[in-house]
Amino acid sequence: MEKSQIFYSDKFGEVQEAIREFLNSQEDYLSASTANSPRAVGDAIQDVLGSNLQQVLGEEICKNYSANFARRAMADLAFEDDNGFYYVIDVKTHRLSTKFNMPNLTSVD
Repeated sequence: MEKSQIFYSDKFGEVQEAIREFLNSQEDYLSASTANSPRAVGDAIQDVLGSNLQQVLGEEICKNYSANFARRAMADLAFEDDNGFYYVIDVKTHRLSTKFNMPNLTSVD
């Protein structure tokens, strides 16, 4: 059985680093008023990634990319890799400075 080239290789770390570097290079997607709201930050990240994820990851990893989901859908972004594995992304944020956070568990078929 074939395995995900992202999760069963070093590619996961490369994907994570590429996304982190991309987000940190964006200067204007957060304002002073939105930076303090995890919900606003999550929406801003979803928006900026929605427009740029395929470019950030490259077409060899990110094929059949979509950011068009219904408002109440669990998925925010989705794509397939070269092997036909389908990845669904639900953008979430987590404030590191807080001591207690409610868990956010999700599962996708």
